[in-house]
Amino acid sequence: MKNRLLDASKTRYPLPANLDSELDSAMREAAGYGLDALIYDYTPVPFTPDGEVVRPTIVSMRNVPADMESMWFDQGLYLSDPVQLLALRSVQPLYWSYHFEEPSVLNSMAQGPVANYLRAYELARGLTVPVQTPTHGCATITGFWRQRPDVRALETSFVAEFMLFAHKLHDRLLHQAGQDEIGTIAVRLTPRERECIRLCSEGLSDKQVAFQLGRSISTVVMHLQSAMHKLGARNRAQAIARAAHYGILR
Repeated sequence: MKNRLLDASKTRYPLPANLDSELDSAMREAAGYGLDALIYDYTPVPFTPDGEVVRPTIVSMRNVPADMESMWFDQGLYLSDPVQLLALRSVQPLYWSYHFEEPSVLNSMAQGPVANYLRAYELARGLTVPVQTPTHGCATITGFWRQRPDVRALETSFVAEFMLFAHKLHDRLLHQAGQDEIGTIAVRLTPRERECIRLCSEGLSDKQVAFQLGRSISTVVMHLQSAMHKLGARNRAQAIARAAHYGILR
């Protein structure tokens, strides 16, 4: 399954072929660890200002069921995935299992539609590594086992090796992706809306923004109002704060 860029309308666009080849190579490397499937997802801003989970910008899956991407990102399982919710708030690797008789960080969360789906396809156990960065959001790299792994393997250098693999993979992908490909999908402003809100954040008045852009004041006001609506802001101060939260002012 190919990498995808998911926008707010759920339309999907293929990412550059070099990213696909990176994930193909990563799956071969993961297979060397005895893993049967691999998922990489990246979210530049994991949460809205209100604490809601933001769907990832980049998603790539290997050796998973054909409908898994659609189930997670179109049907909404991603937003209720217990592993993902734990990983987005963690910096520690998570060994998890939806099999009740196996030890897991999930405990009482090992049931529900996510658990049922993964058990049905024998992908109900895995190791998830969150990669949190101060300026580039969060990625999660998950390897799946169809058969229960030797518990002793998880107590050796395997986890450290897979963590290093995950961090290196994320670093390679992030450096190869373009700015448009790694921006948040939570809010999409037009270039002019971004420019107006950025200049407004620098303390410029509508008149000053209009002068700097060579546009009429009414046009600037229209762009700012549109940006406020997309950002779900009640006023300009909140719009600027939300734009900063989503990294739009960089």
